[in-house]
Amino acid sequence: MSLPLGKQGNPGIPGRRGLKGTKGKVGRGMKGKAGSPGFPGKEGPRGGLGVKGNAGDKGEAGAKGDAGEKGNKGDVGLKGEMGMPGIADYRVSGISGVTYVQWGRKRCSASDVQTVYSGVAAGSGYSKGGGGANTQCLPLDPTWGYYRDGNQGAAYIYGAEYELGDGIQPFINKGLYQYDVPCALCFAPSKNTQFMLPAKNICPSGWSRAYNGYLMAEHHGHHGRNMYVCVD
Repeated sequence: MSLPLGKQGNPGIPGRRGLKGTKGKVGRGMKGKAGSPGFPGKEGPRGGLGVKGNAGDKGEAGAKGDAGEKGNKGDVGLKGEMGMPGIADYRVSGISGVTYVQWGRKRCSASDVQTVYSGVAAGSGYSKGGGGANTQCLPLDPTWGYYRDGNQGAAYIYGAEYELGDGIQPFINKGLYQYDVPCALCFAPSKNTQFMLPAKNICPSGWSRAYNGYLMAEHHGHHGRNMYVCVD
């Protein structure tokens, strides 16, 4: 048999706090939006010296610069060497004379003779078929007239050199091999004629000797045709 339900009673006292539950799994949310750019950072330390690069291409030539200012006057140069003695103008006084070349010397050796100028012997090339046949005494300080630089293929003139063999001759051990042959133009105001006497080192009666030497010319196998000269 069932009994009828009674009236609802008053609420009971709250129960004790339950035990802590176990840690749940970490949830993974959706990727958020990119944030705004940050402020510029501080300047970092200076880096080390890098590897040397390759040389660059050569640049174009720059424009011509303006002329510089005029420099100061230089110091006075050293005193030059004394020149050769001058030659009296015998044409004014009416005195005649003769000239000749003394080969192998820079100065004329005779006592009553004046040196007009010193030079070097020159002539046609030993391997050339053309050119002049006479040997020239070229001065050391030529005066240039009209000329053009370069080779124009005309007549050539070459300086002469000593090419002495090992035979019996007075120039052995003199150190002249392949040296230039000097010469001097001489003026004898007290003479009225002169000549070169080959194969002799003394003069005929009534004549005076200006200098003596040895006959020299081109080698017999050369193509040139130079005259014989008396080399002192």
